[in-house]
Amino acid sequence: MKKNRPDSVKVALYGMDPRSYKTMELYLKGPCRGIAEVVAEADAQVNIIDADFATASDILADCRRKAPERPVVLLSLQRLKIENTYFVQKPVNAEQLTTVLSQLKPVKKVSPAPVSEKPSQTTPNTAQQSGPEVSRPVAAKPAKPRSAFENNEGGYTAFLGTLMDIDFQDAKQLLSASFDAKKHFLSYVLSACKVAAHQGKAQQLNSIWKPLLIFPDTRQIWLDADDKQLRVFAGVEQNKMFAANISLVPIDADSVKAGKAKDKFQDLETFIWKLAIWTSKGRFPRGIDPNLPISLKYWPNFTRLLLIPDAMRMTSLLLKGTYTPLEVVKVLDVKPQYAFAFISACHCLGILSQSRPSIDSVQTPKPDLPKPNKKQTLFSKILNKLRGD
Repeated sequence: MKKNRPDSVKVALYGMDPRSYKTMELYLKGPCRGIAEVVAEADAQVNIIDADFATASDILADCRRKAPERPVVLLSLQRLKIENTYFVQKPVNAEQLTTVLSQLKPVKKVSPAPVSEKPSQTTPNTAQQSGPEVSRPVAAKPAKPRSAFENNEGGYTAFLGTLMDIDFQDAKQLLSASFDAKKHFLSYVLSACKVAAHQGKAQQLNSIWKPLLIFPDTRQIWLDADDKQLRVFAGVEQNKMFAANISLVPIDADSVKAGKAKDKFQDLETFIWKLAIWTSKGRFPRGIDPNLPISLKYWPNFTRLLLIPDAMRMTSLLLKGTYTPLEVVKVLDVKPQYAFAFISACHCLGILSQSRPSIDSVQTPKPDLPKPNKKQTLFSKILNKLRGD
């Protein structure tokens, strides 16, 4: 492993659990070739913050208060444009991180007014300046009292909501904190994936939206839509017309793949995970009883998943024992919407179990659907099971 260089940048890490902290420390020494050395807060020249951490906004405000002249590097899955910070997109790339830290490498003590020396190397930029990796800082301003992360378009609050003023002891109010997957695109995707896995053949899910292609052999999907479009569509409740236009047809994987844009392929589990989160909007699924114990079968592969604040703490807790969703919120003191989104995603991946079935089996009459052809029979059976028919 590479040793830290004599001119390495001294950095302090924030918003990381012990495992992530150690991983970043080794990453800086190895792939980043010793560009930086992790030190105590008091000795740091640069602060690196995991912006996806639940209290990242408070950490940023605290860092600015204690050392307003110290540069701040934000790591996030979402593209952030926050004044007086540098940005590196997750998953972190060694070249990106090295480029940013090289700009911050001190020749002498960091000056509170960076424009006074060598402006050509750290010229302040506005948020509009182009650059795929880094948003460079503008002249320092006092930290605003409101949360930059909460107000940022890519922040979790934008698509997870807040669940404000809900009394979880009140059955009616608790119901308002739930969602019915049967009314969303999510349920059709899950049933289609089951058909593809059972038959071992690629499938195309057609609807009034864009076609979704499922490849069980490589555990991939193909969708001609970006994350913003998917996030919007995931949260929309579907009507009867949507259900009537759903179909699933087998396709030849090799011939279809050859003509598809490679950048539109996604890992199947990664897709289902984020689709579940965006459908949830911080609510728990009706198939899970918030008052019954749950547990996890194994640790999710967070290196490939959209990370929810406190997800690692919740995982650790549920691997050690069983807790109800409401107990998870209370024991870990996490925001309910984070816990419910996490539970929804784990439930859809099939890695979450509950002690006994939810008592949420109120049957409502549904209109007769058109008779499926033989190729659609299995899909219909699975879909009907998910819908409670």
